[in-house]
Amino acid sequence: MLKALLKKQFLETASFFFLNAKDGKRRSPLAILGFGALILYGFGAVVAMFWMISGTLCAPLTQSGLDWVYFAFMITLATSLGCVGSVFAAKSKLFEAKDNDFLLSLPVPAWAILFTRILSLYLLTFLFEALVLLPAAVRYFVTVGFSFLPALFQLLLLFILPLGTLAVCSLLGWLIAIVTARIRSKNLLTVLFFAVFMVAYFLLVGKMNEYLGYIVLHGEAVGQTIKTKLFPFWQAGLAALGEPLALLVSALIFGGLFALVYLLLAKTFYRVVTVKRGEKKTRYKERKREMRSAFSALLKREALRFFKNPMIALNCLLGSVFLLILPVIAFFNADFFGQLAAAGEAKGLLGLLVGMIVCAVASMNFITASSVSLEGETLWLVRSLPVETKTVFATKLSLHVLVTAVPALLCTLLLSILLKLGIWIAILIHVAVFAFVFLCAATGLAINLKFPNLRWTNEVAAVKQSVAAILAMVAGIGAIALLFGGYFLFGKYLPAEGYAALVSGLLVAASVLLCVWLGKRGVKIFENL
Repeated sequence: MLKALLKKQFLETASFFFLNAKDGKRRSPLAILGFGALILYGFGAVVAMFWMISGTLCAPLTQSGLDWVYFAFMITLATSLGCVGSVFAAKSKLFEAKDNDFLLSLPVPAWAILFTRILSLYLLTFLFEALVLLPAAVRYFVTVGFSFLPALFQLLLLFILPLGTLAVCSLLGWLIAIVTARIRSKNLLTVLFFAVFMVAYFLLVGKMNEYLGYIVLHGEAVGQTIKTKLFPFWQAGLAALGEPLALLVSALIFGGLFALVYLLLAKTFYRVVTVKRGEKKTRYKERKREMRSAFSALLKREALRFFKNPMIALNCLLGSVFLLILPVIAFFNADFFGQLAAAGEAKGLLGLLVGMIVCAVASMNFITASSVSLEGETLWLVRSLPVETKTVFATKLSLHVLVTAVPALLCTLLLSILLKLGIWIAILIHVAVFAFVFLCAATGLAINLKFPNLRWTNEVAAVKQSVAAILAMVAGIGAIALLFGGYFLFGKYLPAEGYAALVSGLLVAASVLLCVWLGKRGVKIFENL
């Protein structure tokens, strides 16, 4: 039975890469190659970032005889990245998977179901931590020379460390699942928890350069702090240098923590998955129903789908959150933005820079890029309604525009006031931002029609494991680079206001053309899904 569950989990993961979600057929070699290249590009960017971080620390610390401090800090970064990559998936994959009820109805022990699910999470955590530890190890050996025993121990640590990270993430997911199963406002609680987590993480990343400088200058003090307050990371840092006792202690700490958490989860898995005490009881109450148009009814349906599931909201709507935070950051960093304003006024770039920043943040929302995939196996419901496909498309586009354009325009307005932009450049940038948001909505919908994922077992998989979402984000970044970056090539021929008008016109024209495509070819694709 365990072998069958492992095979199922493997096929479910592999299908994301090799199978077309539309018909279950194998993707073409070209599509697999292109998708693989896109993933490698993303991984390469992360590896390059940690290669530069390790380059900043390795030589100064090793020259001071603080090799273990270097590894302890890089292991801390790897653990942090592993937590960010896995904590969002732990609760949904372990306790809220769509096929949990089906598997529990079979004569399968709970520990076996949990083991297969937690194994997939381990592989995910391993991948994230490897993106940090491998460049750190290579940088170390390039700096001090290769040694066999440290290299062997670092390889062993690569498999041991994710156990501790996975234990923490699984425990957090378990606690959230228990708490949210007993309260009615569980979606709000989950959103608040992950929002606080993400804000703390981004604040940490924002001060990374400051922390790196402090470690270089005060390596011994940092090492003493790690010894006294972060004992597991101290031992892991020593183990990375080839100390057998430290490796044994690290294995006992991280492996033992994972074993304890796994036993706890296995013992309570059935109870947590099946409890429904937090659900609101349905009571009949006679009242008049208001008549709704097809458009408003479908728009409400789309909104409920995205806002009802906190994991979907967090993954699809981060752009809106950051758009609301951006003016606050600008207000409390008046000196930096004052210098930016002075430079912008001298070069005529300030208004375009504001538009570029707002558009870049707005492109983080990919609501339409997941809206078709989220229909899943219930796609037939919306297709069976006496509603034109164009109306269905209009509701999906409207939700993206409402949720993204309102905070984007508000952010643009506040930044325009704070930076004292001219009236005409401010108006043109507002038009460009709105046109860009609409273009992103239409692009996401078009891409999702071409690359739908309708065979998911969990709604979050349709969002996080989505080719359409990745392509939509890449397309948005590419459009920003082409349109706003073009000012450096053609700005000498046009003033900033003229170039902003040109950008707005191009965005509007592209949106119109894409809407025409959706109204013709897009309708046919949707009706044949």
